[in-house]
Amino acid sequence: MDVQPQRLMYVEQTRRSLLDAAESHFISAGYRATSLDAIAEAARFTKGALYRHFANKEAVFTAVLERVQREAVEQIALAPAGPALEWPDVMVAVGAYLDTTTSERFRRIVLEEAPGVLGWARWRALDERATGGIVRQLVERLTEAAVIKPVDISVTSRLICAVVAEAALSLAADDDPCAARRTALACIEQLLSGLRA
Repeated sequence: MDVQPQRLMYVEQTRRSLLDAAESHFISAGYRATSLDAIAEAARFTKGALYRHFANKEAVFTAVLERVQREAVEQIALAPAGPALEWPDVMVAVGAYLDTTTSERFRRIVLEEAPGVLGWARWRALDERATGGIVRQLVERLTEAAVIKPVDISVTSRLICAVVAEAALSLAADDDPCAARRTALACIEQLLSGLRA
């Protein structure tokens, strides 16, 4: 029996358990009030096991943030179903992303905790890395399919990311996220419709 794959699987399970425990604490108590001891105890590992995976609490938080962002971006990637991308697919993708951003885990980790923990510049860089690639791909596909006018792909992608991020921030602060989502989606469609060919 090959021990290496089993060991790698155990290492991955340990890391996932630590991240699950950390995420739960960051959501319920916030970054500042969460200790590495609490994370290790909740995951049922020693603090030494935690340090074998992460250098410090900020590294744990960054890994949690990247996981939450990656899962949110997957919603954008999965939303447009067909190979021939059309305008309605864009709004479905934006809607799916906004739905993800209204979850408590996204709001607490990405929108509330991350800017204070990592600083604005690093938080924006990670957000750009998470969403920028998939948005660029969508803009490229829309341009190639002549669904939108020829545009500067890089600038247009960054602006779309900024608009959707601002919408997500507004939804997180609203008392009625469902109504706010409808309003935000309608506004985003109006703004982006100027790109249509």
